[in-house]
Amino acid sequence: ADFFPALKLIDPLGMKRNMTRNMTRTMKISSKFVQERLDNRKAGKFQEKKDFLDVLLEYEGDGKDGPDRMTEHNVNIVIMEMFFAGSETTSISIEWGFTELLRNPHAFKKVREELDRVVGVNRLVEEKDVENMPYLQAVVKETLRLHPALPLLLPRNTMEDTKYMG
Repeated sequence: ADFFPALKLIDPLGMKRNMTRNMTRTMKISSKFVQERLDNRKAGKFQEKKDFLDVLLEYEGDGKDGPDRMTEHNVNIVIMEMFFAGSETTSISIEWGFTELLRNPHAFKKVREELDRVVGVNRLVEEKDVENMPYLQAVVKETLRLHPALPLLLPRNTMEDTKYMG
């Protein structure tokens, strides 16, 4: 459809149809989390520590710069945006980690040995295993240090010429 704009109307590859179907599925998954939290709140079950979802559900604006309250639909949209943004940076970091391990076979071997020792070959890694894998933790931290998914500081300029210290 890029070369023949008229094809956009008939969607020959089914891209629009697939995107609509997948977004509907994603919205249903997100809605389940939100609805579960709302049901818990109605039943008087509140979490000990508030998380981002709690903050969104409790949001009350002034109606001037934003909505008075966040609707359930808006909360779902925010959650989906965070998920999509987070998955992109995660996949970039994983790619860089594998690249660095392939460039450093000795490090790759040490990570593999640590995984085999702590986890074994018959099961998947669980979060509780990570604390027993200091070398893997170091590899992850070094990957994020060498190849941050996003710059830590945004570039900025002064609004007008400024003299600093003289």
